[in-house]
Formats: sequence, structure tokens, C-alpha cells
Amino acid sequence: MSHNSIHPNSGQPAGRDEIISYQKLRAFIGVTGLLLPVLVVLGSFLFGAGKNAWQISISHYYYSTMHIVFICILCMLGGFLITYQGKSPWESRLSNLAGYLAIGIAAFPTAFNGFLPESDGEYLKLRNDVTEFWGGVHFGFAFALFTCFTIFCLHYFQIPDEKYEGTDLVKFKRRKQIYTICGWTIIISIALIALFNFIIKPAKGLFAYNTFIFETTALWAFGTAWLVKGSAVLKKLPMVKEMIKPLR
Repeated sequence: MSHNSIHPNSGQPAGRDEIISYQKLRAFIGVTGLLLPVLVVLGSFLFGAGKNAWQISISHYYYSTMHIVFICILCMLGGFLITYQGKSPWESRLSNLAGYLAIGIAAFPTAFNGFLPESDGEYLKLRNDVTEFWGGVHFGFAFALFTCFTIFCLHYFQIPDEKYEGTDLVKFKRRKQIYTICGWTIIISIALIALFNFIIKPAKGLFAYNTFIFETTALWAFGTAWLVKGSAVLKKLPMVKEMIKPLR
């Protein structure tokens, strides 16, 4: 295959540096999704939030000492998604939309109501409170973003990057199963957020944090799917190679 030949499915020049970055980008997107809920909780705890290191939703970390981390991770995720070029024009458009939605979540915060102050008071208080309308815009962006994640898992990731045969085909079918599980995990997580917030409405106990819990399961499902999708580049790492051998 010549240096300038075109990969039949990706539409990208095969064997060039762009392909390597293209594969790594998938892994970067996955890692970003996995780290967001972990970093905001861990950082809040380390910086003195105590028992209130766990907020009722990931979005409420906008007002915490992890404000910058929350904003930066969302913008990084948005940038990665906008940069990502899918195997078809529609996949690329979906990725672009998801990227803008992630940035929109950072730009339009959730309402302050429900934020659990840290030991020395909240880190950030806006001069004008977020109105119900703009809080609704935030949740609209979040819902649309998770919908995009679901479409990736249940449709676009089900399409092979190339023609697989033999062992490679078996491994691809295993990856497809993971994508399907991740897609349905996102759907169920969003449904449970709606169930607990609009019907059950627990005032205390573990499920008073239901939005945070199920946002996290959705993000981890999203991150896992993208990490598996980008695992072709991870198998080059000695410590990871054996772990992902059943998939790549």
C-alpha cells in the first residue's frame, strides 16, 4: 500500500501520522469521560470539602473548588469530540454536535440551588442566580449529549473500521457486545435520573444523590465504549497489551 493510499472505511490516508492521532483521540475521549466524576469528588475532598465532597450532581461542581477542573475537562472533551473525524460525514457531524454540547454544559451552569457548601462556604457564587430557564438549557444540553453518546454506542461503534476475519472478527464481536452494554447503560442511567427526580424524589439517603450516581454510570459507560474503540493504540503499551488481548 502506497504512502498516500486511502483507508477504504475511514477515508483517511493509511499509514500516516494522522491515523495514529485518530486512534489516540478515541482513547483520549474515553479517558476524559472516565475521569470527570472521579477528579471532581477526589479534588473536593482533598481541598477540604469534607462530607460535602459529594454533590447531588456532577454539574454542581461548577460552584465548588473544582470549578476550574470541571470546566476544563468539559472543554477538553468538547475539543476532542469536535476534532474527531468519524468514518462517515454523519458520524463526524454527530461528534461535532456532541463537542459543542459539552462546551455548552460548561458555559451554561446548573442552578445554584442544591449545592452543598464546603466547610468555609461555597467557592463560587454568581452575581445573578441562574434562572429556571437557563438551568433548563443546561439540562437540555446534558440530555442531548448523553443521547449523542448512546447513538455512538448503539450505531456508529457497531460498524467495523475494516473487514475482519477469523480471530479479529471474534474480537470485534466482543467489542460490539461492550458497545451495546454501554449504550443501554446510558439509556437506563438517564431513565433512572428522571424516575428519581420526577417521581420518587428521595429527600435523603444514598439516592438523594441519584443524579450524581447515574450521571457517573452514564459517563463511565461512555468512557468505556470510547476507550474500547481506541484500544488499537493501547495494545502497543506493554502493561495494557495482555489486558485487552481478548478485544484486540
